[in-house]
Amino acid sequence: MDDMPQYRKYMTQALELAHKGAGWVNPNPLVGTVVVRDGEILAAGYHDRYRGPHAERMAFNYADEHGADMHGATVIDTLEPCCHVGSQPACTDLILSHGITRVVVGSIDPNPIVAGKGLCILEENGVEVVYDVMRAECDAINRHFFHYITTGMGVRTKC
Repeated sequence: MDDMPQYRKYMTQALELAHKGAGWVNPNPLVGTVVVRDGEILAAGYHDRYRGPHAERMAFNYADEHGADMHGATVIDTLEPCCHVGSQPACTDLILSHGITRVVVGSIDPNPIVAGKGLCILEENGVEVVYDVMRAECDAINRHFFHYITTGMGVRTKC
């Protein structure tokens, strides 16, 4: 894919953001998000504390507060966006409500309540999903979370 080098550039930035949550988000995963359109970063965020806003919500809140139009943008996410309501609302709903057309993801969330379902929801609603961009690096930052959450099941489910 021609966009792959550009995705790697933004995923590197998302990884740098994700690291900022180290020591603060446990037992949750480290997650960074960069939102881009036409080579311009519209917003960025990271999961900064346990029970705090998810990376996507931090980025979208910034964009909303600054009047940035997100329609047609690409979300670069180190970890699959969540699709359930827990201490935070579902990030998939947020992505869909902002007119995002593409999500580029590094790691699939092994949590059984997500585990590929978030990406399926996006695809079923017309969002293009690009899988496994810098997956080794994205998996590595969450190796403790992945160990904690996994029980030997596969991490990608079918839509």
